[in-house]
Amino acid sequence: MTAQPQFCDDETFWDTIDAYDRETRIDVEADAQLFRDMDQPVDICIQNLSIHGVRATSDFPPSVGEAIEIELAGLGRFQGVVRWRHQNIFGIHTFETIDLSVFLD
Repeated sequence: MTAQPQFCDDETFWDTIDAYDRETRIDVEADAQLFRDMDQPVDICIQNLSIHGVRATSDFPPSVGEAIEIELAGLGRFQGVVRWRHQNIFGIHTFETIDLSVFLD
């Protein structure tokens, strides 16, 4: 069964999100670009990442369920899907594995 995308306006969502956290996450503050369909790239700020996901912020966040691509300096491009969004913060599940060792120095 595939996990369903989540959208929540309720602040209590943030109290429960850690209960689903199965992968190690690394807190970062990294600028990246988000690409969607034929639109111009959008600047995003990555707040944390895991081997299969990214939490980011943007003035123009993507929609839940939207297929996107992100480009992060030093790591290249990753394709993924937006799993959840709360205001301008959103989570992306990437299809490729992210090499976290780049951020462990």
